[in-house]
Amino acid sequence: MNKSKNGTLTGSDKLMGIFLIIVVALIPFVCKLNAVSVSAEEYGVIRSAQAVNDVFSYCKSVLTLTMGVIIAIFMAFQILSEDGFTINFKSKPVIMAGILLLLSFVSCIFSSEKQTAFFGVSERYEGFFVWVCYMVFMVVAMAFSSERKRFDFLMWGFVLSAVLLGAVGIMQFLGYNIFSTEWFSKLIMGSKYSGSPMRIKFDSVFATLYNPNCAGMYFGMMFSFFAVLAVLMPLKSKLKWLFAILAVVLCLCVVGSDSVGGLMGVVLGVGFSAAICTIYYIFVLKSKKTAAAALCIIAAGVVGLIVFLNSNAVIVQKINIIYNAVKNGEGLDHTASFYEDVKIDGMKGIIVTKGGEFAVDYAGEASQFMHDGRVLEPVSEETAEKGKSYVYDESGLKWTMFVSNDKDDEYVSIKGADAQGTETSFIFGEREGRLTFMDKFRTPVDISVPAESWGFEGIERLGSNRGYIWSRSIPLLKKNIIIGAGADNFVFEFPQNDVISKLRFLGNPYVIVDKPHNIFLQTGINTGVLSLAAMLALFALYFATAIRAVMRGGGQSLTAVRLAFMAGITAYLAAGLTTDSVVSVAPVFWTMLGAGFGVNMIDEGAERDQ
Repeated sequence: MNKSKNGTLTGSDKLMGIFLIIVVALIPFVCKLNAVSVSAEEYGVIRSAQAVNDVFSYCKSVLTLTMGVIIAIFMAFQILSEDGFTINFKSKPVIMAGILLLLSFVSCIFSSEKQTAFFGVSERYEGFFVWVCYMVFMVVAMAFSSERKRFDFLMWGFVLSAVLLGAVGIMQFLGYNIFSTEWFSKLIMGSKYSGSPMRIKFDSVFATLYNPNCAGMYFGMMFSFFAVLAVLMPLKSKLKWLFAILAVVLCLCVVGSDSVGGLMGVVLGVGFSAAICTIYYIFVLKSKKTAAAALCIIAAGVVGLIVFLNSNAVIVQKINIIYNAVKNGEGLDHTASFYEDVKIDGMKGIIVTKGGEFAVDYAGEASQFMHDGRVLEPVSEETAEKGKSYVYDESGLKWTMFVSNDKDDEYVSIKGADAQGTETSFIFGEREGRLTFMDKFRTPVDISVPAESWGFEGIERLGSNRGYIWSRSIPLLKKNIIIGAGADNFVFEFPQNDVISKLRFLGNPYVIVDKPHNIFLQTGINTGVLSLAAMLALFALYFATAIRAVMRGGGQSLTAVRLAFMAGITAYLAAGLTTDSVVSVAPVFWTMLGAGFGVNMIDEGAERDQ
């Protein structure tokens, strides 16, 4: 790699550094209400509306694509002009990134939903082109960070990212949600602002990151990074105290997100980095006193975190549920809602609930609604354009039955509202002389054939119903070994017609499962198990080079930085066991991974006296 002239940054260095800072600081921060058209591949298959209102993903994906193109073009001109740093295309990380993209591209080419594969699904927008940008960020960040002055410049991007997201997160932690304010709603909604502030359904910290789980992943990664820096940087470093302040803010945001995945990332990220640090102090520096001091600080931090977590009732409850589930499935063997099952018995569509069996005795316009075999009388009825609605009040529960009189589309829709007011719909219709259950697009569904599953039996509700989603996602891997379904195509692969299990474990037979809540399953299904292997090899290569770089020794500050990257990257991957890759967080991670590779290449010679 070419070093900056006279140890200072060139104009091109600074410009590229600014581009990378935009990636890590502004992409996760930006949000804007957009009415985005739904593709023909989605409409009528998984979406019933022709447009979706998106706040957190679409604008981030557009900025990701924009910065990816800008950085790639600028890097290409720099390579061709031989002005400034360059990229070693023969290096292992670059080759692995290329293999990952090649396998992803092949999966997209052979995908049955090509538009989604290349541009992404609604409300996610993480198609192939966005993944190309992720790899561009990683490769350029690696080349950029392989020289100390350039890396120091990029560090301010991570600081700015933590400041911006941390400020929003800490306000939400303290009960002040800027999304509920008039000024911020006007800023986000623009011309669509109607005089009422935005209503975001989350009670936990989510910052500007799509949902609390994504926030937990981001804040867990960034906290681990800055916490290790704060502990290990030299006392004479003025930045040590800035890192410490950021670590405290980010820690509060992790806890406030109520994300078990984020906290798991923190524990594994900081713990793994601490283990490598201890080995380094004992066997490389041969300083048992320093190792003992570091362990004491880490132990104090762990104790403090445990005490703090015990004050968060939501997290304690989640941890107890997970513990009991892993131990014996306790508390997860019942349905997630008032509704328990759906059955077809002749011309009767039966809805099994905790309050007995409610049934539609189907006879076209003469259909009747029953409770435990007793015909119910409606409390009101109303004639509509293509049918008639009947309202029933039974045992304090409100039911609405709509009977279609359209000869080309005969069906009965039942909408029930439980004691909590949660509404759930069920659609039955006659096809070829038989009563059948229907999906929300009124396509017959064979409810007698359950979707293929693997594992998690009896603990499907583990991790907010992740056990169910994982059990139905794992079997999909065997059909996507070499060629995957296509980037962001998981929603089309998941057995959406698994209505009975959805009712039991998700509380709604028509809910669309659009993500597996696991980065590794997500990759294996979307772009193939072979691409997942390439990704895992890339991560393994990083950890191998990072550990070797730490064990080579060098200056304290550079070693602290390497261990901090190790902690942040580990935290993200650990959180990825329960959270998906999203455009709100992934650009920061891939840039961090690239920077982590880069600092492992820095010559420690100049650092030894610091």
